[in-house]
Amino acid sequence: MAQDLVPAEPCGTAREHDPTPHAVPLKERLQRRWRARRLRAFADRLGARPGDRILDLGGNIETWSLAEQPYRLTLLNTSAASAGTLRPWRLPTNGAEWQVVVGDATDLGLFGDQSFDIVFSNSVIEHLGDTERVARFAGEVRRVGRGYWVQTPAWTFPIEAHTGLPFFWFYPRPLRDAWATRHDRRHGHEPWHCPLAQTNYLRLGTLRRLFPEAQVYTERVGCFTKSWSMYRRSHP
Repeated sequence: MAQDLVPAEPCGTAREHDPTPHAVPLKERLQRRWRARRLRAFADRLGARPGDRILDLGGNIETWSLAEQPYRLTLLNTSAASAGTLRPWRLPTNGAEWQVVVGDATDLGLFGDQSFDIVFSNSVIEHLGDTERVARFAGEVRRVGRGYWVQTPAWTFPIEAHTGLPFFWFYPRPLRDAWATRHDRRHGHEPWHCPLAQTNYLRLGTLRRLFPEAQVYTERVGCFTKSWSMYRRSHP
């Protein structure tokens, strides 16, 4: 059970932080706007309640500063730095509680069956590499959570989320590989970086096979599909 774990760093409780405005690049402002909208859709479609126990796979605490109600969060990531933030003004101020656990999202042996109200994942499944790891991830999500929400970008969206390049997944493979290598070399030192060279966007049909009982939330920007979220409700 999540509350019995010894966290990789002390549990946090949300409180007010420095509200001084900071210059935020346009890309980040757009990303936060989209994530806030996605979290509202998440809460609405899953019937999420204040105090729900949520396991966030690949999670970062900044995401939950955008939530409109408090949850009890376990953030599982490959390092404590990847789950945290150096920007205290981006910590939740909604009463959320959280702990960080270092681990592998494809092997959740630390947790029992149905031990969380919700398992949450935002833009992680496409970074896992080979199909075997992806399948293990999906199986663990379905085992550990009574409900779940697994989001992944749509490969057809005009702007690739990591590089900002238009229609990146339509490029010839050698050109994509060259750009991915350059991108990883430039950003590999960042704690939140996921290697683009091993990123594989999933088709909707593949997601349906991985999560056969799930419903699909389609996020749109204009007339374009930006992402898909596979979800199963934990509450009636």
